Amino acid sequence: MGRGGRLLPISDPSSFFLSTRQDYIDAEGCAISVVLEGIRSMTVEVQALVAWSAGSGGYNGRRIVDGISNSRLLLILAVLQKRYGISFHRRDVYVNVVGGMHLGKGSKSGGGSDLAVAVAVVSSLVGIPVRSDTAFVGEVGLLGEIRPVHSLDKRISEARRMGFSRIVTPSSSSSRNKKTRSGKNNAPGPKEVSVGGIKQLMCDNVLDAINCGLVDQLPTKQTRSGPKLRKPKPSTSNGRMEDETTAFGMNELDTIILDDEDDDIFE
Repeated sequence: MGRGGRLLPISDPSSFFLSTRQDYIDAEGCAISVVLEGIRSMTVEVQALVAWSAGSGGYNGRRIVDGISNSRLLLILAVLQKRYGISFHRRDVYVNVVGGMHLGKGSKSGGGSDLAVAVAVVSSLVGIPVRSDTAFVGEVGLLGEIRPVHSLDKRISEARRMGFSRIVTPSSSSSRNKKTRSGKNNAPGPKEVSVGGIKQLMCDNVLDAINCGLVDQLPTKQTRSGPKLRKPKPSTSNGRMEDETTAFGMNELDTIILDDEDDDIFE
């Protein structure tokens, strides 16, 4: 606000919303989304904090949001638990969009930031930082798929302008239908293409997108219903689960059947 209480326009909202961000640090629970407000694309920072519930919020933990709708967060958490075994049971989940930005409803605004929210909350839960050179665009569907968003090319251009070298997006219909010379569909997993100096990682599902965005991939195992997270094996010293900060070491994981009664981050 300028002198005399007059409102002054912001010529570069992306730089404004990311002005306090340290670009070179891979941070836990922090993901960048490229949203569309009207006809203008801009980058926003989504922060998440997942902590053990103190009990006042009830058995399942509290869900506190600022900048996105609470129902959108509940949908994303439900998809992560149902489709990939990532449970936030007995956890308080806080999500904030930095700078006072409010992401509205629908795929044109709020829905396009779903993927960044999912990456941020999982990163905070497991203690694995998000890559600082990566932005995220995509709407999370109930089946765990990443749905297309409007004006994707414009969002990619904005991410490139802001200095990001990678962007995770939904797969295009052409890439999903593309076949190899043998007539078979391409192998599952992210598809990487270079678009004007920025790497576009096209993912079909949320778990692939999360693995593309974290500095270390989540350990998974194949089940009848699809990929699920592997459960950290208990410590041999006291028989209890190892601390969250060490339980996700790649050499300390075992494929144990998930037990709904266990008091840990998986159910």
